[in-house]
Formats: sequence, structure tokens, C-alpha cells
Amino acid sequence: STESLEKIKTCLDIVWNMADVFMAIMAIINLIAITALGKFAYKALEDYTKQKKQGIKDPVFKASCIEGLENTTEWE
Repeated sequence: STESLEKIKTCLDIVWNMADVFMAIMAIINLIAITALGKFAYKALEDYTKQKKQGIKDPVFKASCIEGLENTTEWE
């Protein structure tokens, strides 16, 4: 009984350690994506702010207003 409890504890430790490793990998991938896409997010925010300052009540996102943003057929 004690032996089987130790095996269960060992298996749970392995599962939790693997979960930690996969969460770390996921976090690293997300940081890379945020770094790569961050410049476009800031440019979109600048465009939004510019439209608001111009008095546009509901600013509209257009990909053509963001320099370097390509292959976006949804926001033309």
C-alpha cells in the first residue's frame, strides 16, 4: 500500500514537471510572437489615436494605413 502510494506520487511528480516544461515552452513561443507582432500593434494604436484626434467617433482599421503589414485580405 505504501509502495503503491509512492509510485503514484512519483507519477504525479513526473506529470507536474512535464506540465511545467510545456508551460515554459508555450510562454517562450508567446514572447517571440509578441515581440514579432508588437510593432504592428503599436502602429495600429497610433493610427487609432490619430483617427480619434481627428474627431472620428468610430475609428476604422485599414491594413493599408500600417506600413509593413502585408497579406491581410480581411482589413482592406
